[in-house]
Amino acid sequence: MARPNPLAGSFLVLGSHVPKVVGLLIGLTLGASIVGAVGFRNGLETVVQSAALIPALVLHGQAWRLFTWVFFEMDPLGLVFACLALFWFGRDLTMAWGPARFLMSYLALAGLTGVLVCLLALLSPSLMVFPHIGPWPLVSGLIIAWAMLHPHRDVFVYFVLPLRGRSLIYATVGGTLLFALLGGVVRYIPHFVAEGLALLYMREPFWENWLLKLRYSLKTRAWRRRTSHLRPVDRAASDEPPKWLH
Repeated sequence: MARPNPLAGSFLVLGSHVPKVVGLLIGLTLGASIVGAVGFRNGLETVVQSAALIPALVLHGQAWRLFTWVFFEMDPLGLVFACLALFWFGRDLTMAWGPARFLMSYLALAGLTGVLVCLLALLSPSLMVFPHIGPWPLVSGLIIAWAMLHPHRDVFVYFVLPLRGRSLIYATVGGTLLFALLGGVVRYIPHFVAEGLALLYMREPFWENWLLKLRYSLKTRAWRRRTSHLRPVDRAASDEPPKWLH
């Protein structure tokens, strides 16, 4: 008998069904942000500081920062809208991908974004010591993934402007560029990285071809290992009748 998936299913909140995995991410983001904010006000800045993505510290061995930085949001309005975005877009992505794939994609996007930011920091001293924190880079990636998965569904930006498909992608990237020009490019490097990774991940032909090539390469290597003891027979150098039938 198969074990039940603890991530499967949903629960009802204010009349809307929330997938358990989405509720888990929202709960972790809310809980960590509240603990971080309360600690920050009471002299425990280390709670937030120890979770932030700081490339210099990651490169010195603090690898947990590659994943913890996305669960803390210190701006109340930013926290509310980040959780709402996780609910809106995460619910549809969970229904399309399944809870396990959605959770793994979310964590992988956080980790890969952190790794690439650390690699880019090798070229920029200011990026090396800049603390990045907050789920909005991943939210931007989820918006792009949702837009590519549902190109004909509208999203009302600020509850007024309807956008869909490519228009929503252009608006997301363009908005990030605008905020970067106004607030500093270094601050928004994770946003650009996460959005690029989401675009790459959702390009299905590329992704499927890459997976097929990887599977073919692995199977070819396994076949070569199994047949490495076989040698061709030189029949021309022998006068004996053949002993094998083909």
